[in-house]
Amino acid sequence: MTTPPGRLLVCGWVDSMGGEVARGMPVLVQDGSMVGAVAAIVQSGPTQAISHILLGQVPPTAVYRLIPLNLLDRLDGECLWLRATRQQIAMLPAHQPDC
Repeated sequence: MTTPPGRLLVCGWVDSMGGEVARGMPVLVQDGSMVGAVAAIVQSGPTQAISHILLGQVPPTAVYRLIPLNLLDRLDGECLWLRATRQQIAMLPAHQPDC
């Protein structure tokens, strides 16, 4: 399953987090383990609102997962926490760049 890409940004303000999410931030799941790092912030739709976070995985793979905003839990220092498990992240749609 894939989701159409949007515009990729280095950083962006996420209202639900009350803060800025930026490329390179570690991404952690519910058990505290790191699943990757923010690869980009995705803007999409007619309003160009932030719609997803693009996850670069650990260990590195060629697959980047699209994390919907409803899975974001909190910003804690320089870390982004998710309301998800490692298994749930593995089931998220893959980003398909424009060819």
